[in-house]
Amino acid sequence: MMKYHELVKHYVDDASHEDMVELTKQTDDFVEEVRKDHPDMVEKFLIKLDLKLNPKFGKETAKYAASKLKNKDGSTGEHWPFEVTSKALDAKGYEHDPYAWYYVLNLVYSMFYKSGRADETYIEMANDIFVSDGGSCEIAKKLFKAINY
Repeated sequence: MMKYHELVKHYVDDASHEDMVELTKQTDDFVEEVRKDHPDMVEKFLIKLDLKLNPKFGKETAKYAASKLKNKDGSTGEHWPFEVTSKALDAKGYEHDPYAWYYVLNLVYSMFYKSGRADETYIEMANDIFVSDGGSCEIAKKLFKAINY
């Protein structure tokens, strides 16, 4: 029995663009069929695939990545919800990608939590991470991968 990765390897090596489009369509049809009975499994699969292949965060992948944080204060997951991180981003006038900002700000809290430390300190530290990477929103995925893979 042929395995899926063998089929994909064949197409990558020998197929035309049209063949790759058809493979993608067939894969999507299969995934959507599986979603009917196993929506959580499909969502987790797609998020993990996006985390590995896409250099930027989307909303779902950023939330998933933040949910995996093991915070220094003993909690897990996000410290600040997306709406709060977005308000901080707007208030500061930073032009960072909001999903990357959400993850990085929560990551900074997770890693550098200290009792009594002001929120402003975490905001400055998160901004420093973006600035040190030239403002790229891809820094969030780089950090996630460095920590988790």
